[in-house]
Amino acid sequence: MNQQQIRSAIGVLADLFYSDKKNQELAMLTMEHYIDDLKMLQDVRTVARELENQQAFSLLAPMKWFDMKAAEEIEEVLKGDVSFLR
Repeated sequence: MNQQQIRSAIGVLADLFYSDKKNQELAMLTMEHYIDDLKMLQDVRTVARELENQQAFSLLAPMKWFDMKAAEEIEEVLKGDVSFLR
């Protein structure tokens, strides 16, 4: 996914997860599609930047259900530790 797609995906996920509980299943299915099919977590720096820009940090918890390693890398980027990245 490119930066604009990631920005849009984070926005959609934030809307779904932060809305009423009726959307939780749709939110999880949408996140699964973005992560598994569209490879959203391949660029952890861009995802981290968009999570920060949109103040959507709570999306990290459900991201861990799909890709623990990438979610932990995003957390490290958000903390400022990018030494593990190439």
